[in-house]
Amino acid sequence: MKLQKFENVDVIASLEAIMKQNTAFYQSDFDIDKQILQKAAVSPVPEDKRLLWFSRPSGTCCFRERDVFLKDTRQHNTWRFYGEQTRDTILAYAVELTGTEQGKIKGNLYELDYLQHFREVIEKSIPADNYTLIYEHGELTKPAGQYFDGDTDPQLGKFIRFEAQPNDPEALKSLLREQQKKRTPHTQRDFQLHIAALHDRRIEAEARRIVENVKGLGEPDSPEKTHCAVELSPYFVPLATDKDMERLLSMLPYKSLSLSTLEGRHGVYALIDKSERNKEMKQSPPSVRAQLQTEKSQKVPKKTAKTKHHELEV
Repeated sequence: MKLQKFENVDVIASLEAIMKQNTAFYQSDFDIDKQILQKAAVSPVPEDKRLLWFSRPSGTCCFRERDVFLKDTRQHNTWRFYGEQTRDTILAYAVELTGTEQGKIKGNLYELDYLQHFREVIEKSIPADNYTLIYEHGELTKPAGQYFDGDTDPQLGKFIRFEAQPNDPEALKSLLREQQKKRTPHTQRDFQLHIAALHDRRIEAEARRIVENVKGLGEPDSPEKTHCAVELSPYFVPLATDKDMERLLSMLPYKSLSLSTLEGRHGVYALIDKSERNKEMKQSPPSVRAQLQTEKSQKVPKKTAKTKHHELEV
C-alpha cells in the first residue's frame, strides 16, 4: 500500500477525524494529545514539533518521535506494546508542526505502516543512559536506573518534567533524519478522501469478519440451534451511524439476516439461517470515497483555451 501524506492541515481537527474512525472507547485520551500538541506548537525546541501519534480501538497516544526511539522509555515501550501484545487496529501517523494560522495548529501528517514501524522502533532505537531532571531554575542529570522523585529541589525549585538522554546524541539525530527522509516520498493526497477511505475500510472489515465467523462456526449456535449467531464487533457498534449499519447489511449475503440481542449474552448479534452459512460476501456497493471522488471531479472546471484574439473559449 502506498503511504500517504497530508500537508498544511489543521493538525488537531485532522487527528480527531481519524480518531473518530477507529477509537470507540476512551476518546477522552485525545484531550491529552491536544494539550501535548498545543505545548509543542509554542515550544522553541525543534524536537518538540516532530511527534508520533496513533489511534487504537480503546484510546490514543501522542509522543515526541525522539522519545519513541530511545530504549526503555515509557514512550518506546508503549509504541511497541500494541504491535507485540495485541491485534488492535492501529492507525499511526508522524506529525510535523509547522506553525499556527488563525488559532489553528498547522502541520503535515505522514501515514505510517504501524506493523512495520514498530518493528523498526525495536531494531533501531538508541540506548538511553541518563535522565535530565528539569526544574524551574535549572537541571540535574541522573543515571537511567537511579531512583528519583518529583519533589521540589531546594536550589532549583519546582520539578517540571524529565526526559531520557541518549548515550550517543549524534546517533539519535542521524536516526531521526533518516526517518524524516523516508517519509518524503509519501504520496500527497486529499485528506477528506483519506477519511472517507478509512470509513469505508472500517465497514468492509466488519462485513468480512462476520462472513468469515459464520463460515467458521461448527454448529448453529443460536438458542434454538437454527441460526448462526455472530456478535457485531463491540468496537464497530459505537462508531456506526444508521447509514453505516445499512451499508454493512447491504454487504452481507444473507437473505435471512436479522440483528438482535440474545438472552444471557451481551452485545448485538447477526442471526443467519444455518442453510446460508457458506455464502460469500457480496460485491461492495458504491463507497463514500467513490461518491466524494465523483463530486470532486464534477466540480473541476473545464479547461479553457485562448483563441488567436486572446478570447477565452469553453
